[in-house]
Amino acid sequence: MKTIMSSWEPGAVLAQYKIQLQRALGHPTPQARVMVLQELNKVLSDGKPVSRLNESEDLLLAVLDCVRHEDSSVYEKAKDVLAKLGATPEGLRLLYGQALLNELISSMGQSDIVRFRVYEIITDVSVNSESGLRASHTSGLLPSLMSELDSDDILLQLNALELFSKLAVTPHGFQYFRQRGVLATLADKVLNTGESPFGSLLLPGLIKFFGNVAHSWPQEILTEFPSVVKALFEVLDSSDFVLLGDSMSKSMKMLGNNIKTLPAEWKVRALNTVANLIQVKVSNTTDPMELIMHVGRQPFPELKLAVLQVLNVLGEQQWGQEYIKGFAGLIEFLLDRSTEATKLCKDAKYEVLRTIVSSPTSESVFGIETILRFKNYIREGPVYVHVETEVAIEGSS
Repeated sequence: MKTIMSSWEPGAVLAQYKIQLQRALGHPTPQARVMVLQELNKVLSDGKPVSRLNESEDLLLAVLDCVRHEDSSVYEKAKDVLAKLGATPEGLRLLYGQALLNELISSMGQSDIVRFRVYEIITDVSVNSESGLRASHTSGLLPSLMSELDSDDILLQLNALELFSKLAVTPHGFQYFRQRGVLATLADKVLNTGESPFGSLLLPGLIKFFGNVAHSWPQEILTEFPSVVKALFEVLDSSDFVLLGDSMSKSMKMLGNNIKTLPAEWKVRALNTVANLIQVKVSNTTDPMELIMHVGRQPFPELKLAVLQVLNVLGEQQWGQEYIKGFAGLIEFLLDRSTEATKLCKDAKYEVLRTIVSSPTSESVFGIETILRFKNYIREGPVYVHVETEVAIEGSS
């Protein structure tokens, strides 16, 4: 089968061996199913996809059966086929025709995993085009996805938010959620997380959703949901590192978008905010190399590796080499193999010196004497051990 598929034109195998392909989609071996699904993906990519599947309802039902397969690679290929099918008006009519729609709905009752696989497919179809979104809504599947927000299961809500994020960043998806009050509902959830026993678990997903949406639609989010933006910034004071990391990255993205899109008065405020963020008083400054080496001297291999990676990057640039040269004791640290207890750290230190020596500016920064010491270290290798030779003389007392 593989030989035939690889040598024939896309669609020729489907025209000649449709029944055999359908049977192969029910094969117990996942690889056989994947092979057929890959061929169908080729058919749907050759410019005249749907006309060849108009009379292949049974074949498409076999593809839908693959959505329920326990092997995720089978599902992924089936999802690609169905998403491509839904990318054209004719394909949408097939996908949301009575037979296939009934099969999709029936599949959703099998388990939460399969239900969300179906949701992922209809989300991809909705992302493709406004007509795909309308068809997904009319089918009832997209409203069903939105109803997952009312679930008592936090994991289901988080999975729904992931899919919402994909759709909400498109113009038609944003308008859809906006008009149906989904954005307002999610904004209320952000503000009321403290009232729910599991609100703190849902908050990272909500922050991520609004961060993604605000990245694409900053002015709309700032104008319509200022309370969400305020809540987002309040999380910056949180001691929860999961929330803090997500909030900081999303806040900076929003700030950057504000500078690009908002009116002049607001641009000034955004730029003033940036100035406050990057302002450091001289009295509050510390030597960054001192901090790095403080960490590097701690007896934890993972920390040492991270520090040596930083030094390796610094060693590529002239300004970084100046930092290394100017910090007292750092050259001796790099030349001392005894400070590293693991081979990984010894190799990492060796790579730092190789990086420095290979730089065209290193000799002018460090001087020939120091570079010769580095080259000698490299010649000896990362795990070289110097041995003192003692000679015993017979008869000596």
